[in-house]
Formats: sequence, structure tokens, C-alpha cells
Amino acid sequence: MIPHTTGPSVRYRPSGIAHGRPGAVTGLANPGCPAITFLIAGHKPTSLLPFVLHYLTKHPEVLARAQVEVDALWGDAADPDPQYTDFGKLTYGKDAVHEGKSLMALIPQLHRDPAWGDNVELFAPERFSAERESARPVHLFKPFGNGERACTGRQFALHEATDLLALLVHCFRLIDHTSYQLKIKQSLTLKPGSFTLNLARRDNSGRRMPSSAATGAPLGQGQSAARRAAGTKLTVLHGSNLGTCYGIAADLAVDGDEHGFATTVALLNDAVGELTDADGPVVIVAASYNGGPTDDAARFVSWLEELRPGSLDGVPYAVLGVGDRKWAATYQRVPTLMDERLAAAGAAPLLERGAADAAGDFAGTVDRWTGGLWNALLDKYGSPVQAGAEPAGQGGGADAGQRPYELQDATESVTGPLAARHGVQPMEVLDAYELVDMDHPLGRSKRFIRLRLPDGVTYRTGDHLAVLPRNPAGLVHRVAYRFGLDLDRTVRPKARRRSPNALPVDRPLTLRQMLTDCVELQDTATQEQVAVLAEHTACPPEHPLAELAAVAPDAFRERVDAGCSLLDLLERYHTCELLFERFLELLPVLRPRHYSISSSAAAAPGEVDLMVSLLKAPHRGGEGIFRGIASHYLQTVGAGDTLQARVLPRSEAFRLPQDPAVPVIMVSAGTGLAPFRGAVLDRLHGKATGTLLCYFGCDHPDVDFLHREELQAAQDAGAVSLRPTFSYAPEGGVRFVQDRIAKESAEVWSVLQDGGRVYVCGDGRRMAPGVRAALQAVYREHTGSAADEAASWLTAMTESGTYVEDVWAG
Repeated sequence: MIPHTTGPSVRYRPSGIAHGRPGAVTGLANPGCPAITFLIAGHKPTSLLPFVLHYLTKHPEVLARAQVEVDALWGDAADPDPQYTDFGKLTYGKDAVHEGKSLMALIPQLHRDPAWGDNVELFAPERFSAERESARPVHLFKPFGNGERACTGRQFALHEATDLLALLVHCFRLIDHTSYQLKIKQSLTLKPGSFTLNLARRDNSGRRMPSSAATGAPLGQGQSAARRAAGTKLTVLHGSNLGTCYGIAADLAVDGDEHGFATTVALLNDAVGELTDADGPVVIVAASYNGGPTDDAARFVSWLEELRPGSLDGVPYAVLGVGDRKWAATYQRVPTLMDERLAAAGAAPLLERGAADAAGDFAGTVDRWTGGLWNALLDKYGSPVQAGAEPAGQGGGADAGQRPYELQDATESVTGPLAARHGVQPMEVLDAYELVDMDHPLGRSKRFIRLRLPDGVTYRTGDHLAVLPRNPAGLVHRVAYRFGLDLDRTVRPKARRRSPNALPVDRPLTLRQMLTDCVELQDTATQEQVAVLAEHTACPPEHPLAELAAVAPDAFRERVDAGCSLLDLLERYHTCELLFERFLELLPVLRPRHYSISSSAAAAPGEVDLMVSLLKAPHRGGEGIFRGIASHYLQTVGAGDTLQARVLPRSEAFRLPQDPAVPVIMVSAGTGLAPFRGAVLDRLHGKATGTLLCYFGCDHPDVDFLHREELQAAQDAGAVSLRPTFSYAPEGGVRFVQDRIAKESAEVWSVLQDGGRVYVCGDGRRMAPGVRAALQAVYREHTGSAADEAASWLTAMTESGTYVEDVWAG
């Protein structure tokens, strides 16, 4: 069922449309355009929307409440321009979509269980409020199937359905012109049979705006402006696997400094046994991982669970949990546990635990909870300040609906805030040189870099180093040429609306610095970005960009090669009139790249080594050479230079056993050798001689046998047994690591039988699948088992942590 424009009104009926731009939710002269992306999510998710529209026409009180929500969000805008953050604010709209899905009766008995209430056939979106949802069993709602039959695109489908429904409710009146009575039609999917609606434009006289009381200042504004702490200690602890909690913690630290606190940020594991009332209040930002604590919070949680009542008497604390409500069975489990255990030990909560839902109004929840936090902290520790002082970060509300950046000429320059956001610090380059014979025809650059760690920074063997790169000058000049920029112009980016992915704002910097140090210029273009380019390409209407924006996602990925960036498309299509400020808005903030540390923390605790493979190949689009941003940047640094970096703990599962008596098999190719070099140097430093087989792939023994002399010396000392392979100089038919594993099947099996562990690092497209196949072949050979039994054996090894991969797809 697709909306079609028919003069002054719109007819909604089963049909198809020829054109539309996925991801483009503006231009409701034809509301069918934003429906295309939703339709391709699958027939079953698509069929929920007609049900919801039907129920809305039969329940005007529900429709009125939905109108209040969208009108409060978009005001009197005739064609609103929704932003990603708007989705989280459409809480009642999402509830309506969920309710419509439950009444479709895909799983009739489950979705009509008495736990849903007295009248399960009633259309009542409030059934899906956060409070009522949390009180129900987590498996009572199965909107997209279950188990292996579950729809993998459900999040996408619900997002698109909610967005489209909100736009329809905001822009149109729903007219049930046939007094339709529901008749279920079943073909490929369930749908209301012969259902049509007339749509007519809503005017401002019919808007349902909220009362003024509902549009007051966000929590935390006002009170915090009038008070300031006087150097009170404030500790912000964080724990997550993907860095979200660290980003929030870093923002809290900046805000804390502005409010007069002496703020420190640390991992949760670093706070074990360290919480006391004398050290001031503690703020915790934490997430769950599969229902358990993340690696950097596991020891902290174990410590909390062992605390006795009264052991933390008087410690002021606050907890903000980060999660995704769609994983209902484990949502907020660890933050909730932390809050309960802290309170049980006598700690005093500053305010109610926050729960930021990635599937909801995440940014809004964090902002509101943060406002409440500063109110509570400043009420307790703050002192009055002079009236008239403007709080940092406030103001600018009138610009909320405008573009996010305005460039103002300025005379200074600084990019420090971006480094602070990522937690990186300056690190001096002590040495840098090529590890490969680049004069040989087979030579492919792999560079060695040694860095001095800043005072107080430590690492463990096998950890990662996150390096913040810089865009190459050639790429920056391409942008300048396309937009006619003076790269030496100094500007001050001014945020017109708040965004977690915004540039460093209100600080002067040149356009050269902005493009070099702040934004990603080479990320592959997304379909949403292509849709924006198409909007800014006036003629002809059938321009290839518009066609590309309208294809299905699979077709888009086939037609847009990996590595084809927004800039590539702008250079290809000269008639696109995208403004530079809009171009900036589409670009992600420059992010650090992760490299495995290749040195031994035991042998060199104050230094870290890296092996960096240069990513350089003909562009898949057929135009020029593609170079990796970070690897190209690290090719240019030399001894005495400084780069911005940060140590990141590696997952505990990938760390080698501390007991050298446990036999280990390490498998890698190219620079995947990096963490294993550190492990070998650890054992050499400790004079350990247990079984350590190191399989690693090279091109040629005279070209890229990395750290050859050093590794052979370690082998001579009994620390490791080297098992290199050479794809361009095979020995005995062995070209790749999986070939040598197969050839040495008896020894490998013996190690596994002795309780050996296997660690694989490197190429995830070819090497890792080859290693898995080789190990299963070893199992079949020595047990006589069938292929499915061998697969189950390897799965069991993976689940037990005796087979671990750290691989990437090149």
C-alpha cells in the first residue's frame, strides 16, 4: 500500500511507484518517496503499516495523541526534515507500530496471552510504554518471528515504519472514506484486504501543540547555572566494549571541569577497592555485553558482588546505564546490578539510575540525566556564583531547526577538543623503518614504528593502540578544488543544533586543519548520502544519482564499490550543487584506527611497537590508486615526530595463558603476526620454554619474513617454534598456513589433545576460513568423524575459549 498524490488530497491504496529515494524523508508532495526504503525491508515488516493506519482511523483518541507527539516535535513545518535523533522522541509512534504488529496475529496465541490485559483485541499503543513493557515477560512479544526464522532487518523496518507513520500523521488527515471494516487478506503476507484511505493536507489550525509547561528548559538548566563547585573531587568511571560509555564519560569530565570539579576519568576495573567517601562522588557509565559485564568492568562487578553491607557507607554515586531495549532479556542488567550492589553496600545515590536506550531517545535521555546529575552535584557541593554568568554550552535554542554548522571568520586555531573526545594523547615516535625489501618485485610495505608512552600510561602485551590519523594533503586539496575553498581561511564552526558527532565547535581553525584533522574524507558513500546529492542535483531529473539513490540496498552495494567516497561522487557529478557546509554535515568525525601492539610489556614497559601494512591498491572504481588513511599517515612519520594515540585493552579471551605450561598454537599472516611477536618476546624475557607453535604467512623468505633475526633468536632460546609459510616460494607444496597445519596434522592434534589453545589473527576473508577448515580436517583425520561432527567440535572449542580469532575482512 503506497500513498499517491491525487490533486489536493492523497489516496492510499495497494499499488506501486516508479521512483523514490531511500533515506530521503522530505518532499511529501509524494509521500511514496520515503516509503521505498521501508518496503525493501521485507514483505512481512511492510504489512504492519496498513494495519496501524486502519486502527488509527478507528481510534481517533489514539490518532490525536500521536498528532500531539509529532506536532510538538516538528511544529508547523509543512514538510519537516527529520533527523536521526528525532526517532528516539517518537515514543508513542513506535508504540503504535508495535501494537499494530502484535494485532496482526503472526503468533496468535502468544500475542493474545492474558498477560497483555483484559481486552487483547483493543488497539492500545500504551501497552508498549517502557514501564508496561518492562513488567511483561521478555519473550511475550515476537513481532518478527523467532530463533533462526527471526527477521534480521527488524530494527531497520521498525525505524522506517515509525518515521513514515510520523510524517503521515503530521502532514495529513486520515480519511476513512469507505467506513472500512477489517478483512484479513493472506497471500505472501497478512494485510487488510481492499483497504484504501484518502489523505488531505493538515493546516496549522489543526495542529495539536503541547502546553507551554511541556516545553520548558531541559532538566539541569537553571540550577546548575547559579552554583559552582570549588575543586571537589569527582570520579567518572566507564565500562563498554565499543567506546560509547567512554565518550559519555569524557563529556561528563569536560562538563565537570566547567562546573568547578576536579574530575578524573578511569575504567571501572581500575576502581576496584578504591571507592571511599573521602574521594568525593562517583559517577558510573556502564553497559552490558550479552548480559554480563564488559571486559573492562568484569573485576569491578565481581568486587561489588563480594562487598558487605556498610562497606561503602556515605559514598555518593550515580549510575547511567547504556543499552538497547530490543535485547529485552539482558537490557540494563549490569548497570542495574551495579546500582543495587552499591546501595546494598551503603553508598548513597545522588539521583535515580539513568537508562539510555540506543533504540529510543538516546541523546535526549543522556542529556536529561546529565542535567539532573549536575543539579544534584551542585546542590550538594556547589556554592553560589555571581548572577549573569552564562552557563557553558547553553543558548542557541532558536537555531534548533537549522543546519548544524555556520562558518565564522576567526584568527586562532586549535584541534585539541577532538583529541580529548577520543582520549588520545601525544606520543613521540622513537623509531620508524621499513620491514620489507621494497626493491624486490614482491615487496609490499610493512612499516615498523616504536613510540614512547606518556608518563603514567601502561599497557599489557597484546593490547591495541588507537591512532588518530590525518588526511593526506592530496585528498584535502581535492575537496578544496571541488568547492573552491581557500584552505588558509580561519573559521569558527558554530553548532546550530546539538549532535554527538559534531565537529569541535566554537574554536577557530583553518579549513586546512578542519579537513586534515577533523573529518573522514574517504569513507564509502552511503545510500542516504547519495540521496542528499541527488536532492542537490537539479537537472536532469533522471540523473544517475537519483537512480542510484532509489535502488534496493543490495543493488546499491553492487553499484557503489567499496572505497567510493562522497568526494568521489561529487567529482564525478559536477552538476551537483551541494554546499560545503552541507558536505561537512554529511561527513563523520575523524576516528582512531586500531593496531595490535607488537611489543612485550614485560621487556619494554614504556614503549610500544607497531607493524603497519600500507593499504595501497588500484581503486575499485577504476580511477587512480586507493590508499588507506591511517596506514598512509603512518608511512609519513619518522623519529622525533609526535602522533595522537591511546592504549586500548584487548579482550581477555585473546590473551595467551600466563602459565607457559599450557600449549599454544598461534596462526597469522602478514601484520597479523603483531600480537604474537609480543607474546614471543614475553616468553623470551621470562625464559619460558613451553610449547608455542607460531604459524605465520609471508610472501617470500627474502622479502617479508618480518623480524626474522629476532624471532629466530627466540626460537634458538626455546621460547617458540617458528612455522613460516611462503606463498611465492612454497616448500614441499606448502603455500599458506592452513597447508602447513594440514601437513603437520599429527603434531597439531597432539598439542590439542594436551589441552592446547589456538589463537588466529589477521585476514578474515581467506586465511581464517582456511584455518578453520584445516583444523576440522585434522579432527576428522584423527577421529574418523564426519564433517558435521568436526564442525561441532570446532564450535565447542570456540565457545569454551580454546579457539579464538581476532580477524578483519580486507
